[in-house]
Amino acid sequence: MSRMPRNRRPAVQKYHDRVAHLYDDSYRDAYWQWHDHLTWDYLKPFLPRDLSATVLDLGCGTGRWAVKLAKSGFRVVCVDISAGMLDEARRALERLGLLSRAEFLQADLADLSGLPVRGASLAVAFGEALGCVESLPQALKQIARAMTDSGVLVATLDNRLAGIDHYLSGGDVRALDRFLRDGKTHWLTKDAAERFPITTYGPTGLRSAAERAGFEVIDLVGKTVLPMRHYRHLLESKESRQRLAKIEKRLCRDPAAMGRAGHLQIACRRTR
Repeated sequence: MSRMPRNRRPAVQKYHDRVAHLYDDSYRDAYWQWHDHLTWDYLKPFLPRDLSATVLDLGCGTGRWAVKLAKSGFRVVCVDISAGMLDEARRALERLGLLSRAEFLQADLADLSGLPVRGASLAVAFGEALGCVESLPQALKQIARAMTDSGVLVATLDNRLAGIDHYLSGGDVRALDRFLRDGKTHWLTKDAAERFPITTYGPTGLRSAAERAGFEVIDLVGKTVLPMRHYRHLLESKESRQRLAKIEKRLCRDPAAMGRAGHLQIACRRTR
């Protein structure tokens, strides 16, 4: 696994290298457990039936999804721009005796030349992985190159409409107008050297980008429509969690409800 010289690391890599060892601390509460349970439910229909299939975890971070995929019996290739995150993912898989099912590649998603051509049946890209790339079309073409015929990509990106409140709370109407036009914002971090750009998408734009890159969209959901980050106390009861999950699943594919969601999760099949 090659490591980029420290003085040449892009902002997205600097940030994730710095926070890698404590990254998971922000994702241990009831909301994220509920959120991840939904994500897994949405992913399960697209898992390969053949357990010998290769799965790519793009922007793998600390390996949360790589662990679940390896536990399910798949061979997982963990890809991340951050060497620190890859180290954390390696340790997580090793602790559970799953290291033999994993490989690791440090790479920008805009250049996946280190992956075999047509080698993976499924790719997942959860979190900010695709929103941080300089060119989404380029990244999608690189992913398509690494996937088998009819391989499936399941990815999340920030929903553009979810950013409205941030700009209104700051009172910057010009910035809001610009953001809604181009969808471009940046990661909110105090250190300017770690402030990496993020591009957000609406359902129509995301669908169009996937189709232009040679994918057929087979599912698109808002995640999560219910703003449970603000109502975490309602997730403390098992009965309440289950009821809220059922409500969420009724709403998540409703085009009118997607605008409330923080992220969009797309599933698409490679067609060319």
